[in-house]
Amino acid sequence: MEKQHNHTHGCTHCSCHNPVLDVLKEELFSAENLKKINPGSGKATHEKPQTLMVSGGNILPMIGGSTGTIEAIGFADGKVVVTGTADQVETYMNDKHSGFQRKELTGTQTLLPGLIEPHVHMIPTAMMTGWLDLSPFDGQNLKAVYDLTSVGAIINGHIPKIPGAVILGRGLDPSLMPFKEKNGKKELITIDNVVLDTINHDTPMMLLSASMHTLYLNTKALEYVFDHNPDIKNEYKTVDKYISETKGQLQEGLQMTPALKTIKLQIIAMSIEINRYLTELFHTANSRGVTFMYDAGLNKGSETLLTKYFETHPEVVRTGGALLCSNQEEVDKLEPYKEPEHYKPVYYGHIKVVSDGSNQGLTGYQSAPYLCDPANNTGVFNFPQTGIPANTIPPSYNTLINTVVAGKGWPLMVHANGDQAVTFAINAYQRTLAQYKGSELRNRIEHCSLLTTDQITNMLQMGVSPSFLIGHVGYWGYAFKEVIFGEKAQMLDLCGSTLAAGMRITLHSDNEVSPLGPLRMMEQSITRIMEKNPKDIEVLNAAERITPEQALIAVTYDAAWQCYADKWVGSLDNGYFADFVILEQNPLSLDTPSLQYMKMRDIPVLETWVGGVCVYTYDQNRKTVTEKDMIFSGKQ
Repeated sequence: MEKQHNHTHGCTHCSCHNPVLDVLKEELFSAENLKKINPGSGKATHEKPQTLMVSGGNILPMIGGSTGTIEAIGFADGKVVVTGTADQVETYMNDKHSGFQRKELTGTQTLLPGLIEPHVHMIPTAMMTGWLDLSPFDGQNLKAVYDLTSVGAIINGHIPKIPGAVILGRGLDPSLMPFKEKNGKKELITIDNVVLDTINHDTPMMLLSASMHTLYLNTKALEYVFDHNPDIKNEYKTVDKYISETKGQLQEGLQMTPALKTIKLQIIAMSIEINRYLTELFHTANSRGVTFMYDAGLNKGSETLLTKYFETHPEVVRTGGALLCSNQEEVDKLEPYKEPEHYKPVYYGHIKVVSDGSNQGLTGYQSAPYLCDPANNTGVFNFPQTGIPANTIPPSYNTLINTVVAGKGWPLMVHANGDQAVTFAINAYQRTLAQYKGSELRNRIEHCSLLTTDQITNMLQMGVSPSFLIGHVGYWGYAFKEVIFGEKAQMLDLCGSTLAAGMRITLHSDNEVSPLGPLRMMEQSITRIMEKNPKDIEVLNAAERITPEQALIAVTYDAAWQCYADKWVGSLDNGYFADFVILEQNPLSLDTPSLQYMKMRDIPVLETWVGGVCVYTYDQNRKTVTEKDMIFSGKQ
């Protein structure tokens, strides 16, 4: 379990803030390091789009959000040029694009618009790929065994060979380890320096939690930080006091920053490989049918890095995102919003504000304390105001939201996990939208984990839509139900209720909080089966299950709409990008839980196309794509 904060109302580095990126962004995005990351000035050589007619199998263009099928579709110049019957498409292609190629789908093979991840974190994910993966995931599935012993085996199997290097790990998740019994009550396991010393007491190690709120250190690492950071030495005076007071559980930016700064050269050296890691990330996305990713927390540095990447690498995934703003000063500097009219890599569609933490990390901001230890913990809220009670929305938070929306005219994504944070977000939206005079905005609440029917009604009336981290149900649902929330877990990710009210919803992975995979996200929203339950197949709030058709719309048509990308992707209407996937099986044909559960996510992605170019082909023996596999021209 993560250590209780010294306060429950006000931490500054939560959830979508990657603490490593926050600490090192100046060094990481310096001109010197950008040159190391992007050596030379070579430009990517892009393959010529294929002129293609596809027919047979199942073709679902999702035009207008319909899940109906058509007989054939034609592509040319990287876009959709015709849809209809096989005769209509063939006649058009012969007339306008003679010499086109033909592709005939067979049996159950299914063509869909490229799948969309509407909330990910590309640069932080790539930046930390070189750290040891201590997450509970094996691909898109939870590991059969995930405990301190299995984590320890990974750590001790990868001791750094470079003298003086620290063991760096990521994704450590106590909430998905076996529960412990305490006074007849189930509790999450506690990780501290004493526990980590039983894994390795000789080499310093720093392990970042999956929620990114806690950095776990063994005793050797605590000693290393004390010896190498004068501020820590000055504050704590003795190493024994530093160890006894922190117990190796460094919380949020205030405590993590001094530790991370002592190893910043090691982190930067590992981050120089970020282009290779981005290539691997995009390959994984393509292998799961993803052709579009929306980053939910860009800053100017990460925008620059991604832009430079696409200048020297073929664009196998289209990208956009939200600009992260953390305070009033940043939003005051915003230029008035202008909706993107033409696609370009890494376009801005929203402003992002992070209001609280994560529920599985026990930092989502709640109206009542979590049921598990520590006692009286209601999580954290990132915009506290002196003298304002914890359950009252701070005026400064209202001012910040009002400046973004009513003042600057920007669409807004508010990260809100806990029920109190969701209430604050809705209240702030109500106040600012009452003053907003511009055209309709696609405002969002991210994760939007715990909802009531009244809140759904309020969001519908305001035109605010939710994007659900559906892994909260599939992966963490059992922990929420058994230990963290109890009956309150029934409020998680109310997909069914929001759709029934007439809202448009999306599903996201928050990668790397959970693995990339829209098919898996569809499956979890359709079945709502809690995968961690060790004894039984159990559904969390069956009334909130949605249909395969609704789930498919959420990861294609409505995801494009929510990301201001619906003029280009999300469906295969005429003039839209030729971004599509071909699956071995139609996910809509899996119409019972026994066919869906742990199966929909594994439907083979046979091909993924972006702009009329095939960027992925299914091959069980295919090696991982590397930088050497990418196509470059000579330096210019």
